[in-house]
Amino acid sequence: MTKFFAILMALVFTLGIIVSAMGTVNEAIVKEDGLRDRAVSWINQAVPSTNDH
Repeated sequence: MTKFFAILMALVFTLGIIVSAMGTVNEAIVKEDGLRDRAVSWINQAVPSTNDH
């Protein structure tokens, strides 16, 4: 039973670390002037606009 408990705790800690890392990455992507905004601006610079009115 002790081995099972140790394995269970290791899984819980590992999942906690993964979830917190995903939250940090998500925050970096969606924050103001974050990775998403930079990627959109890079794409807009790379692809010329075809609907200039």
